[in-house]
Amino acid sequence: MALEGLRGVAAAIVVIRHTFNATPMPIEQRRSLLEGLLAPLLNAQGSVQVFFILSGFVLAGSLSRSRRALDTLQYLTKRVFRIHPPYMAAVFAAWCLSFFYLRGSQRTGMTRWAARGSIAPPEAGEVLQSMLFPGDAFGLLTVGWTLEIEMILSLLLPLLLWFSLRTHWSLLVGLSLIPLWFGALPLPMLYAFDFCLGIALFSERERVVSGLAQIPTLAGIAIFIASVVLFVAPQLLGWHRPGLGILIPGVGDPASITVTSTGALGLIALALRVGWWARFLETRPVLFVGRISYSLYLLHLPLTVVCLRFAPSGGGIGAWLSLLAVVSVLTMPLAALMHRFIELPAIRAGNRACRHLASKTHSDALPSADPM
Repeated sequence: MALEGLRGVAAAIVVIRHTFNATPMPIEQRRSLLEGLLAPLLNAQGSVQVFFILSGFVLAGSLSRSRRALDTLQYLTKRVFRIHPPYMAAVFAAWCLSFFYLRGSQRTGMTRWAARGSIAPPEAGEVLQSMLFPGDAFGLLTVGWTLEIEMILSLLLPLLLWFSLRTHWSLLVGLSLIPLWFGALPLPMLYAFDFCLGIALFSERERVVSGLAQIPTLAGIAIFIASVVLFVAPQLLGWHRPGLGILIPGVGDPASITVTSTGALGLIALALRVGWWARFLETRPVLFVGRISYSLYLLHLPLTVVCLRFAPSGGGIGAWLSLLAVVSVLTMPLAALMHRFIELPAIRAGNRACRHLASKTHSDALPSADPM
């Protein structure tokens, strides 16, 4: 349950950062917030890497029970049903909302980063084409680049886990570092490192839990602080570069990916055992956000762009906090509805498809896992 709560924290951070990016403010004021005490709450890039490592961890657990080719086919079926229907619904919702976006000279209350998402509605044919495989949907769903990575590496994960089991997780992680040495490669190759870290953590979960159980509370706090520092290190070190009226993280920067992943891995590992951290992640509000985190992640940015219609032109911290409050109030209930009426039925449909596959071969259906 703590891992679900951690997913909720990560999704909330993404919402906080994207509303921050959408609000105009002086670049030095923006930098002081990014590199100050609010740094952990503004690290959307790190939160995405938390999602990736969690996927590697949970999916490795699901696949570790596989023994036959049919089990792998069931896993792939469940994964497609888990990711794709909510993605399609979000693309359609974003397309509908795009008819209400501000255009041209009206974009005075938003940054150029937000204006880039305030696109004219694509043709219906383009919308349908974008639904074939997760992506940014011709600019409709800016966060879609992470879904493309999630889907590609989810489909490759059986092979990654097979290699890890036949050799050792350390060799898998070592090989996944090679693309980071070269850089300037397709993003799925760079972020494979995160998925491999998740597989490694699953492989060593018993030792990790046992080791954390034996450390004193102060040591656990020290590891937590070190993990948070690594998690936000690219911000604290000023690695974000100015552009589009904001400070842009190094999405494809190998150093940023590696350092942030190390911190994210520590936060995930601590959630497996450390009491005070796990108890916070298992509180009812945090778990609620965790349950709806995928829908929240999908819906928040189109709603943010619509809300910018009513934002004052001046910007600043007050405007950002007001935008964050409005977006949160709107997105949370809509995400809960989408979770109930899109996500859960899609998961059930995936389970039914797997039971049908199993019945055709007189086998058992693979137990379901529900990561994002």
